[in-house]
Amino acid sequence: MTDKEGKSDSDSAQKLVLFKNKNEIKVKELPKYAFERFDQEDKIKLITQPKSSGAGYSYSIQLQNESSAPISEVKIKISYPDFLSITGFYPPTTKLPKTSKDKGTSITRVEFDEINERSSKRIDLRFTPLLLGNEGEIRTMVTYVNNKDYVRVLDSKPVKIKLGKININPKIVPSSYIREFSQISDIRKGIISFGVGVENSIDPDFFFNLLNQILLKNHLQLIAKDLTKKILWFFGTDLESREDILIIGQIISAKVEIIGTSLNHNVLISFLTLLSNEFKEYLVIREIVKTPNQIYNTKCKYCGTVLPSFPEKGEEIECRKCSNKQVVW
Repeated sequence: MTDKEGKSDSDSAQKLVLFKNKNEIKVKELPKYAFERFDQEDKIKLITQPKSSGAGYSYSIQLQNESSAPISEVKIKISYPDFLSITGFYPPTTKLPKTSKDKGTSITRVEFDEINERSSKRIDLRFTPLLLGNEGEIRTMVTYVNNKDYVRVLDSKPVKIKLGKININPKIVPSSYIREFSQISDIRKGIISFGVGVENSIDPDFFFNLLNQILLKNHLQLIAKDLTKKILWFFGTDLESREDILIIGQIISAKVEIIGTSLNHNVLISFLTLLSNEFKEYLVIREIVKTPNQIYNTKCKYCGTVLPSFPEKGEEIECRKCSNKQVVW
């Protein structure tokens, strides 16, 4: 082999090695995706939406993660006055979250392991009033661990709830006005529905007559009565707000139902709470039940729709609206 040939081979070999080295640089692994690079401040948001709903209040909690990294160990604490009771919870779970009490305040806690990047979690609660003449606040506090392993806290604005006592005057209206009143624009409606859980069956006429007695006692005017279908129509006016209120009482599918309609939602909630409490008190006084705990809410615990009937003890019943099955008692 000549010197020229050797030099040529050497140059070729050198070029080959250099070419390989360049390739190795090109395919070198990039740094792994690091969550720490993303700032999550002001990108984790707590949104609460309270409103009067039916015979009580609904309270929506939404935690939004608008960052490019997940958050973990999410703990939500909802505090509310003990004159309210949680009677509905969504999304569906096997049972309502556990509640503890501290100095007139009830506390419910919900936890999530993680909320992924650019996603959110939402909880809907329904509160039913237990007593009148009280006021308090609903509030939510959230703690979570961010992508830098720091604990952060979010706090909602308090929502004030005030349930005043109510006085009604009877008001005479023609029976034809009932339908017209129910169709007024912006009219509010609410319903109390419950079943009595005792071993021996109770004559529906007893409930019907008791309902009639309680509605008359509260200064409502009887407008119409259907003895066959066991429905009562009463009308009155709130003395303070001067707003009219229509109350329908009925016994249907082993349930006692009190339906209210008014333009003033606060009046509606307060009056339905009053009537419900008085009916339950009469059942205890007359020894139909030993305690109010034997009287069961017959609304779906997930969506709040009235269940089709009051089932037998231990029997599962399906909600016609959300299709979730549940045991009432």
